Amino acid sequence: MSETTKQITLKGLFWNAIDRFGYQLVITVVTIITSRILSPEDFGIIGVLVIFSTIATAFVDSGLATSLVRSPEVEEKDYSTMFTFNLSMSLALYLVLFLVSPFLEAYNDIDGLALYARVLFLQLLVHSFGIVQYVKLLRSFSFKITARINVQSIFFSGLISIVLAVGGFGVWALLLQPVLYSLFRTVMLWLWSDWKLDFSFSREALRRHLKFSLSFMVGSILGKIFPEMYYSFIGKHFSTAHTGFYYQGNKWGQTPNTLISSIVQGTTLSTLAPIQNDYPRFLNACRKSMQTLAFTLFPVSFCAVAIAKPAFIFFLTDTWMPSIPYFQLLCLGAIFASLTDMNVNFLNIKGKSMYTLRLEIAKVAIALVVLWVTYKSGIMSIIYGQLGIRLFFFGVSAFFSGKIYGYTFFKQLVDMLPSLCISFIAFIGAYAFLFFGENLHHFVLLLLQSIIFACIYVLGNHLTQNAIWVELLQMAKAKLTKR
Repeated sequence: MSETTKQITLKGLFWNAIDRFGYQLVITVVTIITSRILSPEDFGIIGVLVIFSTIATAFVDSGLATSLVRSPEVEEKDYSTMFTFNLSMSLALYLVLFLVSPFLEAYNDIDGLALYARVLFLQLLVHSFGIVQYVKLLRSFSFKITARINVQSIFFSGLISIVLAVGGFGVWALLLQPVLYSLFRTVMLWLWSDWKLDFSFSREALRRHLKFSLSFMVGSILGKIFPEMYYSFIGKHFSTAHTGFYYQGNKWGQTPNTLISSIVQGTTLSTLAPIQNDYPRFLNACRKSMQTLAFTLFPVSFCAVAIAKPAFIFFLTDTWMPSIPYFQLLCLGAIFASLTDMNVNFLNIKGKSMYTLRLEIAKVAIALVVLWVTYKSGIMSIIYGQLGIRLFFFGVSAFFSGKIYGYTFFKQLVDMLPSLCISFIAFIGAYAFLFFGENLHHFVLLLLQSIIFACIYVLGNHLTQNAIWVELLQMAKAKLTKR
């Protein structure tokens, strides 16, 4: 990786970290407050609808955004074509979803679900107006601006959500938050981007980008269906309260992994695209990215599992205790999902979206079979099935990476093993303290567990001279020397 690329990557990692941690901090505060006010049934309603909005949003993006980011050269007609196409798609999709909303209400037997759905799906229309501006910012490596936009948007939408929850608006506090987030974000993207509204359309440009984006779009939709389809299925076969417990467990279980992987992947998509045809540099950059992901992903996830019980009770109250085992297992499963997504990200940068499509088709097909076999034994059996599927497909994605550009499963395991082993030892130390501190206040307990975990992890990295840890120390020393 050249010095210029390295500097851009480090800058991107920093601002993406600010972006994702700021976003997640606000979401965490908002979720804690609303969880204390609203009922599991309210969250269950959101769980039933989230699969439809997720699929529709992925369909509207249609992979054109990723295609534009990874393209060496992009003209103005490419941007205007993408804008016109995505806006048309979002209008058509919203109309379809608007018309089928009464059927969703009848199928799930939830009063008022049609109205809830029609309001929630408005985010599709709003979202489509800001895609071009976001792509232009990514292509110019304007990570600082995107971070500001995302954090401010989630802050204002989260604040309104809390006000609505406190004001007694119930499920509307949850429904309006994503719609308002899309609105604030789109408005700020227009204010901070230099792109001018243009409805011109080029069939040639669309055809060129669709060659990559069609398989990417289908793969992206199927990839997002995998976790979200469980909400709809559980909502149909279990009570709304059980769906709410699963929703909270899965949402929090995905959080550590989604947070870390989105920071790394959000940077690599922009910074690795220019060197995608330079095999040695690309492979080296992929290995460094995977090492960085493992260095942060494993400790955050294992620590979250260790402190789950006191954290849930202290922040969300005893009401959500049934979500704790769901959270712990789903958090572990999400580790493999993040590793798979990283491999998929590398393959997409290389333009191999067809491989990722095959991967997602197989994943959803097998997941449906496993889900049908396990659901009769309860939600825990469903989650164990998820865990097994995610582990298996991490291996499959690593096989594709090895086949395409030489980053084999064995090489990935070697790169991740130091962070994995140290994180597991730290987990044992932190989790064991749970049994010795049962009489402590829940906040004190989770704080001490976190400190024990952090101390063991830092000491372990220092003693073994983990490559990422050593590089971080060198960077810190360089910064201090300059001062």
